[in-house]
Amino acid sequence: MIKNFIKISVVILLAILFSDQVIFAAAPKNKVQASQNISVDSAVKKDTVNANINPSALPIDTSASIRKQEIITTIDTAKKIDSVLTAPEGENTVTNTKLFTYILLTLLGLGLFFFIFVINLFKTFHKKKSTRQSLLLSWSLFLIVTIIWIFIVWGLIAGFWTSASFMVVVIFLFIISLIMTIIAVKSK
Repeated sequence: MIKNFIKISVVILLAILFSDQVIFAAAPKNKVQASQNISVDSAVKKDTVNANINPSALPIDTSASIRKQEIITTIDTAKKIDSVLTAPEGENTVTNTKLFTYILLTLLGLGLFFFIFVINLFKTFHKKKSTRQSLLLSWSLFLIVTIIWIFIVWGLIAGFWTSASFMVVVIFLFIISLIMTIIAVKSK
């Protein structure tokens, strides 16, 4: 019997030690005191529930109120100048149809200039100048007009005039053709 009493007292002692809430209160004497005890108990429970809530964990008790943090967003209306914020320029895409049109315009212009400057102008220059000088002069004029025509077709119409490599090549060829023209005029 004493062994049973010791076992029961150990179990009760362990239950008391490991229990979450232990209430040692005397029984209320009247109804007013009972309602006060109930309100005090519920207030204590709410405070302990709110104090034990981990903000990163989900609460088990859904009746517990959780404070939500207000997020205040401010709209920045100042315009910032940054290379990331600038509008990207569209690439100059050349479709097959446009490419065919540019090549056709170039070839038609070169054929017309060949007929005007090399064939007809050579005959005109040959009457007054030597064969070598008139030939050099007609071909150098053809080269100048051809470079100007290529700049018009590929630079202005096709939109490659903003390309640095295109402009360098056209300017280089134009300078060479001007030097050839000066040599042709000075030669005998």
